[in-house]
Amino acid sequence: MRTSLQFAGVLAGLCLASTLHAQAGQPLFDKTHKGAKEPKVSKDWEDKLPIWANSLTSKNQFIQTWLMLDENFRPSDKPGKFEIRDANKEQFSAYAMVRDGVDANGLPVYKATSATKWISWKSWPARFVLTNYPVETNNDQNDLVAFGAWLFGQKENDLANRVLTLVHGKNKELAPLIEAYIAEKYGWKDAGALESFNLWDAEFQRERTILITAADKAARVSAREKAAKAGFDEIVRVRGAYKGKAPRKPSPTKQLILIEWEIKQFKIAYASSDFLKNTKNADVLQAILDSIVDDKAVIKSNREDAAKLPKNDKDAKGMKAKAERMEQVLVIDPMDVALRSETANAWYLYGAPLDHGNGCERTEGINAAIPHYKKILEVYPNNSAFLLALGRCYQALEDSKQARPYYQKVIDLEGDKGLGSTAQALMRNMDARDITRLKEEGKK
Repeated sequence: MRTSLQFAGVLAGLCLASTLHAQAGQPLFDKTHKGAKEPKVSKDWEDKLPIWANSLTSKNQFIQTWLMLDENFRPSDKPGKFEIRDANKEQFSAYAMVRDGVDANGLPVYKATSATKWISWKSWPARFVLTNYPVETNNDQNDLVAFGAWLFGQKENDLANRVLTLVHGKNKELAPLIEAYIAEKYGWKDAGALESFNLWDAEFQRERTILITAADKAARVSAREKAAKAGFDEIVRVRGAYKGKAPRKPSPTKQLILIEWEIKQFKIAYASSDFLKNTKNADVLQAILDSIVDDKAVIKSNREDAAKLPKNDKDAKGMKAKAERMEQVLVIDPMDVALRSETANAWYLYGAPLDHGNGCERTEGINAAIPHYKKILEVYPNNSAFLLALGRCYQALEDSKQARPYYQKVIDLEGDKGLGSTAQALMRNMDARDITRLKEEGKK
């Protein structure tokens, strides 16, 4: 009998533990969602996501976000940028976006294409939903609690923590319930009062405040020190050589203004780290910033000098000297697309394609321009002017097979107007020349 009672007690304890686990955060949802269980709170929020998206797209307020797809809608391990333009309960209409240059900080700029596909809501990663869904400006605290529950369900614990931490700071009544819920989701036993911790989100380059335990804080501080060292090493690596007189090698592998921006972000992210408080490390970052300022001055001076080299548009010697000078300047900041385009154009002008497109005065210039235009198109894949220029280079070398795809893309983008009309005319000349060449070869 005693054994049965002991077994019953153990069973009751297991059932109670199971019930408490199944009702994680229930006291919080009792307050915010009239006693609804966590799965329902999460599901109800998920069901509202299409409604929220549609409220924007119906007013032509399109949502720019990221999906784990490439621009051809194939699965990718790197996020691709897309624009949501329409939405229903099951799916949203995503338009692929492509690189279209850089902004004032050297960060990529994107523009939408006509390529579109309907995508399931479950294909929108939770971390990217967070970048678009209103959080800081959201006055509906119950909605944020539900959003946090959904993020926990998506295994995005720190992001859920971030959302709930905002509510925690605004609502004293909910604060202890939020702490208890967060502790349960992380599995913290006897957590006690949680404390704030500023977490740097490297993917989105922003700081997020979360609630953690003292023990967890120690682990995160250690991880932050390692991340600071890794981030510092990466900045030094991409900067290349920064001592001595420019141009130096190795050259930077990121645009100088982007490195400047990343150093500023690095200082924000790791301001409280022991790594950055080390004056030796801080001095290296300052030396890099100073070198970038100096390099910009050298680039500006050489650009001005290069512009004076050709005496006129017939001065082939001067045009070649300008192109060679620009090549030297480009070594200082090879990822600057504007600087590369000036170099490409200098070689193009020296090469002097004939007006009708078939042939040129100097193949040396055309051959030198081609690799530059190809690199530029990696950043501006849909820029008609650069596409046309590369097509003209290949036509000037009488390589119609290489020229045709670039002309065709210009026509696809522009139709029969503007540069599209120019591309059509050049293709006609190219085709006519190919026919003539075939006839001449046949006679031989």
